[in-house]
Amino acid sequence: MKWTYTVKHKLTAASLLFGVILLVMATNVNQRSQIAELETAFEAIYRDRLVAESYILNFSEKLHLLQLTINEPGSSLLQKQQVANQLLSEIDTLNRLYQETRLTEEEAKYFLHFTGLTKEMDLRLKEGDLASEETMIQSAFMDLHVLSQIQLAEADKIKSRTDRIFHRGSLVSQLEMVILIVMGLLIQALLFTSSATRPSKWPANPRMN
Repeated sequence: MKWTYTVKHKLTAASLLFGVILLVMATNVNQRSQIAELETAFEAIYRDRLVAESYILNFSEKLHLLQLTINEPGSSLLQKQQVANQLLSEIDTLNRLYQETRLTEEEAKYFLHFTGLTKEMDLRLKEGDLASEETMIQSAFMDLHVLSQIQLAEADKIKSRTDRIFHRGSLVSQLEMVILIVMGLLIQALLFTSSATRPSKWPANPRMN
């Protein structure tokens, strides 16, 4: 019967429209998930890498000043101890701030060695042993160099992750567009077929005239 055929097509069209709605909802959920991933990645780059790199720069500046202070020929031991003590106190504050960033396993190992050196510097300073400070400062500079390289490597990993997120989002968007086009064509074809199969009006009976 033609009416059952038409109803079947309408149900199919309605199902396709429902599929379109589900696809739009899924797209919205996927986009929100990608935005959340990107926000996490950008936050990690800023908080755990850029901020950490700024701390490393401050460490380097203070160690350089400490080196100049210890090697200053015109200053007395007491003067050197006073300036060096202030610099080591500032480095200790930076140590606590750096510790609050997210540390990788390798980063934690080198940072632990660095903090150990700064504590040893402080002990030698109080004892008046400035001769051994230079060696420890050089070792601390080496730790900072490795820590800086780790920041670059970790930032590059985060960048690669964000690139994958963008690439995946692009592929999903293209697939969704193809599915929507196919669904739209199917719905149009079903509606056209449904209208084409409608029964024509009964012709007028010539005998009625």
